[in-house]
Amino acid sequence: MKAVRNYIILLFLLLQSRPAAAAPAAYDLYLKGELLQAASAYSALAAESPSEARPLLNASMCLRQAGRYYEAAGVMVRALERDPHNPDIYSELGWLRFHQADYDGARSAFETAIRIQALHSRAELGLASVYSNLEDKERTMAHLEKYRQLRPDFAGVDYILAWNYMNFSMHKEAETALIEALRKDPSFTEARLPLAGIYARQGKFDEAWNQYHRVLAYAPGHPVASSMMKVLEGKLSKQPEEIRPPFRITKPLVMEPVDALASLSSSVRIRVGIGTGNTGKQGSNNLLKIKSFEGMTVTGKASKKLFATIPPDQAWLVTAEDNKVVLKDAAGTVYGRFAGPILVKPVKASGSVIFDADPRTKNAFFRWSDRQYRGYIELYPNGGRGIGVVNVVENELYLLGVVPSEVAPQWPYESLKAQAVIARTQVLIRRARGGQHKADGYHLCDGQHCQAYKGKSIEANTTTRAVIDTEGEILTYHGRPAYTFYHSNCGGWIQASKEVTGWGDSPYLVTKADGHPDKSEKAMDPWDWHLWITGNPPANCNYPGRVRASEYRWMKIIRYKDMTFRINRDYKIGELVDIVPLRRSPSGNVNTLKLVGRKKTVTVTREHLIRNLLGFSSLKSTLFDIEVNRFKNGKVRNYWLYGGGWGHAIGLCQSGAAGLAGKYDKKYREILEFYFPGTGIRQIKYVKKTK
Repeated sequence: MKAVRNYIILLFLLLQSRPAAAAPAAYDLYLKGELLQAASAYSALAAESPSEARPLLNASMCLRQAGRYYEAAGVMVRALERDPHNPDIYSELGWLRFHQADYDGARSAFETAIRIQALHSRAELGLASVYSNLEDKERTMAHLEKYRQLRPDFAGVDYILAWNYMNFSMHKEAETALIEALRKDPSFTEARLPLAGIYARQGKFDEAWNQYHRVLAYAPGHPVASSMMKVLEGKLSKQPEEIRPPFRITKPLVMEPVDALASLSSSVRIRVGIGTGNTGKQGSNNLLKIKSFEGMTVTGKASKKLFATIPPDQAWLVTAEDNKVVLKDAAGTVYGRFAGPILVKPVKASGSVIFDADPRTKNAFFRWSDRQYRGYIELYPNGGRGIGVVNVVENELYLLGVVPSEVAPQWPYESLKAQAVIARTQVLIRRARGGQHKADGYHLCDGQHCQAYKGKSIEANTTTRAVIDTEGEILTYHGRPAYTFYHSNCGGWIQASKEVTGWGDSPYLVTKADGHPDKSEKAMDPWDWHLWITGNPPANCNYPGRVRASEYRWMKIIRYKDMTFRINRDYKIGELVDIVPLRRSPSGNVNTLKLVGRKKTVTVTREHLIRNLLGFSSLKSTLFDIEVNRFKNGKVRNYWLYGGGWGHAIGLCQSGAAGLAGKYDKKYREILEFYFPGTGIRQIKYVKKTK
């Protein structure tokens, strides 16, 4: 009898422990992208816990991500039997039905959610979307207005408003909404395209051209923008440089009260490639115009011979001809044709070299803005790319142009100091062994491929002081420079480097919530994560008034034919059948994406490839959820993407650093410890280089 009793107790304990053990197993399957198995595992948990709705909600989210919307809705209905007063469940059931074109069922679910919780933003958006498809303009706009009141800083609100205004042929209202969306999010390419179309229909060809031009700045090669630019060329009332006047540097920058040259000691010189593209390669420079407020000299790099002395404020021309660098004065007189590098140096140590914007150059970097640099400039023949351009500058002076290029100078000061330290550390890492761009002739490029560097014209007193106050400080791990990866906004969670293909496994690059510095948070299950990514939850990087809300949360609606066209440009999969986010980090970032086509199926694992694939302009991050919207006949209409953050989400979150400093008064060392746990700060001593 005792043995039987012990067996019953043991069986009871095993049954009680199974959900606890099975829950991590189901979650692991979800993270691995084994979505149907994960749904099955969560359903098994639901059977063992008949009063709990959560396992069913998780199963439903797995089924939805796998494209099984009908089954996901059925599981959601079962969850409502266990939790009948939860507005979020009704709201998400409504979205599952809406995306299957079941508008009556969707409306009923959304209305129930709002009866339970009057201010439910997702349900308001859902009702607006239902009434839009039912062509009920008045109710559509009423619910969208409520949604805007609930999410006032969300650029997606204005985008959806504009989308619906255009569906109802209310083009003036659509124009206003699109302008508002772009005010909140200047990078919102999908908003610029319809705005350009509205301008073109109104005969505002100059304004339309300007919008298409801006689209190409964010999405080079965009087919619609490229073709429309050509169509509009003969209809413009002004020259392109008049429509979009270049930024001009007309007088020397006076930095008061911070004098960087007097405050900073000499440091090693680095070589920075200027005017580079997304891969860090030099752009095509057929023509450049150079000047200096102080005057400058032109010498041969190898011969040291002085070829020209250029007076102050006088612009000279440099052209690429027959694989030579040709130098011409202001009158067009040729001063030399150089087969090797020449050095352009300001006559004063405090001086700078300026590239005047010129519409004749092929490289857009030098076409629309004057560029100003400390140190000196090396120009050399660069084959088919024309003229190679390298800024040779001391490391600490280089940082004066990096920190304000990467973060806003008005951010809390301690976050600027943290940025200065990690930017300096990046230089050491990227300069080692000749640098990542050794074959290109420089240590670092000036774009996001390395770290942004806009030269002297962007310098600010706050960021300059941050460089001075941290002079020589780098971040280390066990005595060696740490990999100080950073990004604009993590969206609320940092992901570990080991989660991302090709990023290695550094013990200080961990997964963690970008939340309260004294509280730890567990990774979210599929249900909570979905509510989190479609909502506006608190985080260090959700910092209204300092950080753009559009960097923290964003959305896109991409038409089926556009998505098919874009994916087939890189992968010839034929007609698009399905897009399935598979492997995710515990942060929620998508690290494997499956593309199913009529011809073949492709799996994409590289972070930058995933971001560049979904739409004509790059996604801000891989932290996104995707919903497939269909017609009543089952064919895909469009894809709704809800996303968070901007960047790869590894290492330091720049917006989060601002939040830690501003919300919690954290010092820069504490900020660096938060994002790079286990690291320390060491000060390096510079050895002055002459070459």
